[in-house]
Amino acid sequence: GPCASGQFAWWSNFKIIAFCCNRGPLVGLDLKAFALVLALPVSPLEKKSKRTPASRKPASGPSQLAEFSRKVVAKGAGLAACVFVLKHNAFSNYVTDFAEALGLYTLLGVLEDGLGAVSANVVGIEVEKSFENFFVSASLAEFWSLRWNQHVAKLLKCVVYEPLVERAWVRGEGKARQRGKPSALRRAVATAATFVASGVMHEVVFFYVAGVMTGGWWTFFSLQGVFVIIESLLRKHSVFAGLQAPRWVKVPFTLGFLLWTGEMHFFRPVRDHGVDKAVVDNLGSLLKL
Repeated sequence: GPCASGQFAWWSNFKIIAFCCNRGPLVGLDLKAFALVLALPVSPLEKKSKRTPASRKPASGPSQLAEFSRKVVAKGAGLAACVFVLKHNAFSNYVTDFAEALGLYTLLGVLEDGLGAVSANVVGIEVEKSFENFFVSASLAEFWSLRWNQHVAKLLKCVVYEPLVERAWVRGEGKARQRGKPSALRRAVATAATFVASGVMHEVVFFYVAGVMTGGWWTFFSLQGVFVIIESLLRKHSVFAGLQAPRWVKVPFTLGFLLWTGEMHFFRPVRDHGVDKAVVDNLGSLLKL
């Protein structure tokens, strides 16, 4: 549908831009893998990432196909449950927002994990997980950079963040190391620019779906960049002062903050333009709910 078209326009163009700058998931692939990764919302597993926790590393070969297939089934069931709740809800906006966020997670999960299974089977490449237990995020930085929609996050990183931090659009061997460690200010500017770019592209997707740009999604993602920078500063000062909140406090605070800011700028335009109702009705008809 329109949402898939908008997403495809985003990820395919960003992958081409990154490739032209010697960056991103298309670099070093053979023709078959190049075409598949360009067309699908997947990214090959980064081989250089030795620090990646075992839980974040997909299995290889047939076991990878089985892993992604299990996820599709589980998230498909979760999507059906979210659609059922949303079709029969009489809850507050925040409960509806939470159900819609879970629905978005399961819908993208079915799409990206399902296509990940295809890539694993057809090409035999290992692909990154798009989502990694977002509900245990203890900070905004952890949520956006490690756990939520990593396919898109890594495209934004290689097209916007890394070129600004490295002061070079085209990546050359050793150039980033020669320039030394980027300053905190440069990293903050790159972070803000990355979230602004994310907001712009989300507005494009919203336009594909609703035929109008409201500025709400741009505002939401642009502000998230500001919040991530503020969070980083607060974390540094709290560590210096010896004040560290336990994880069981930070996780609900992070998720609650995302829900609160999402209600103001992300979910409200969706409701105002009837996007939520249209999506739920279409999925309900498809799933016979």
